[in-house]
Amino acid sequence: MNQGEHLNQEDDQKFTEGDQTFINEQTDDDKRFSNTVVDRQEQGGLEALLELDYRNKLEFLSSEEKNIFSEFIVICQIRKDKYISEQDPHLQFLMEKAMYKGVQKILIKAQKIQDKEQWQKEQQQLMRLFYSDMNIGFITSTGQLKSTIFIYVHQSISSCLDNRQINLNFNKEDLKIIANYFSIDERNKSSKSSPEFTSPILTKQKSEKEQFKQNSAGSKTISQNECEVENQLKRSLPLCHQSNWLKQEFIKKDYFKKQFLILQKTNENELKSGVQIFFVYRIKDDQIYAVKKSQLASNVISFFDVFSTVNLSEITNDQRKIREAKILSKLNHPNVLTLYDWWIEEEESGYSLYLMSEYCSYPGLKHQTNDLLNYAYYYLNPMNCKEKIEQIKTIMLQIMDGLEYIHKRGIVHRDLKPENIFVTYGIDCQLQVMLADFDQGKDVRESKLSIITDEKLNDQDLNSIKSRNTINSGTSGYATANSQINKEYDKMDEFYALGVTLLHLILAFPGQPKNRNLYTNTFAISDISDVLLLFDSWAVKLVKNKHPEFNFQQYFHLMELAKALLEKKIKEHDHIRKIIQSW
Repeated sequence: MNQGEHLNQEDDQKFTEGDQTFINEQTDDDKRFSNTVVDRQEQGGLEALLELDYRNKLEFLSSEEKNIFSEFIVICQIRKDKYISEQDPHLQFLMEKAMYKGVQKILIKAQKIQDKEQWQKEQQQLMRLFYSDMNIGFITSTGQLKSTIFIYVHQSISSCLDNRQINLNFNKEDLKIIANYFSIDERNKSSKSSPEFTSPILTKQKSEKEQFKQNSAGSKTISQNECEVENQLKRSLPLCHQSNWLKQEFIKKDYFKKQFLILQKTNENELKSGVQIFFVYRIKDDQIYAVKKSQLASNVISFFDVFSTVNLSEITNDQRKIREAKILSKLNHPNVLTLYDWWIEEEESGYSLYLMSEYCSYPGLKHQTNDLLNYAYYYLNPMNCKEKIEQIKTIMLQIMDGLEYIHKRGIVHRDLKPENIFVTYGIDCQLQVMLADFDQGKDVRESKLSIITDEKLNDQDLNSIKSRNTINSGTSGYATANSQINKEYDKMDEFYALGVTLLHLILAFPGQPKNRNLYTNTFAISDISDVLLLFDSWAVKLVKNKHPEFNFQQYFHLMELAKALLEKKIKEHDHIRKIIQSW
């Protein structure tokens, strides 16, 4: 599932999640509206500024005035085309400006104030912000910047800000900030009114546990260590009770709601049936993640469904979804999407599977892309030939590193395509791509080795890696005949999809897949020299953002590799890598 399919952040939008409403608004840069901000910058010296700010905060918190303010947490994503350090003092000034500006825009939209002039007069009565409550850092292991800020707003305007999202453009700074506002007071009220879920089974087990500990208190053969007591209790339970105990370990209740704040989400009808993508903030580690929620069909989930390692001849959709979580949980590589956690929740509508993974987005200013296809269209298409080839070289080598890593661990992806390759900044602020969406992936050794997390195949097994499909896998335009049910799918079929992906990096056609499929299908059945002029004519007609001097002849040697991959003439990872390195 593609994190990038969820929305177009360039447009004004509203999203609803229960009682949540997100207002996504574009704004233009303007002059500084806060004399306080200007004065602070003129005081000279960051240390003196912070000291004054801290004294102001202590004075505010000890005053009676504080009682008429509500505390908010504001989660911000920071987008800029050029590198910017999270420790840059100027960035803190810009974040302060963004906070005041965001509140001002929301209040004008809600008709709480008339204009910027009224805001300048009343901002100190309506909002307080202190530098010590601002934190700027990276999103997980990537080079994407985010900021967490605590602000105080007057209770009269609190309801206008809660669950609001606003986009703020600072054109002179080439900076964009996406801010989400959440009332801490409201969430404290909600947590008090929502008691923890207590299962009758769990209550019974707790009672049995206490009884067991009391009965064993005088025994010298039983350790008083809590873990040992629990383990002995588990072994002493009848089989049906053991099953219920295990169920409590992997099926949760309201975990997602309690752990995360939703920043953005897809509409339920926007993606595959029963699948949603959430961009969320988790306060306990101050991080932004992507969470994929998949509705499960079964109304009964057994321990076998979740943890079985048997290589079934027929696999249900639920087991296939769970298998994606099991596959990703074994992998740890910079070019494979990191899965941090997964769980199953029992909900009113049944069971849902949640996958919490890295949040990946290319933090460009003009175009916010998540996947390689969008990146190719918005960023690669306009590049000149030399620059584009260097970028394609970097991308292809990273894809090869990720592919070889999973293949050596007996895993075939089975749905490799640009939409399933995510794009972001690495911690070195260089382009980083990651293989993602393993819901059709398969561990060819899962019948005997799936519990081993980092077991590598030897060269002989790697070269013969294959899997019999129990479903029709892949995507039209990227899949070979071996993607059909009951066919043997191997790494050569992955290389075929890699060749198609390379064609889309050379030139990405916009719109629906029809034009892209015509492009790659025509290439697959033709000699390269015979189609160059035809493809050039298509590019002139359909691709408006290509470089003015673009033509396919410039990329002939790249197309030769694509052709060899489509014709399955290359069988080794190293062979492909050497060709790419020679560009």
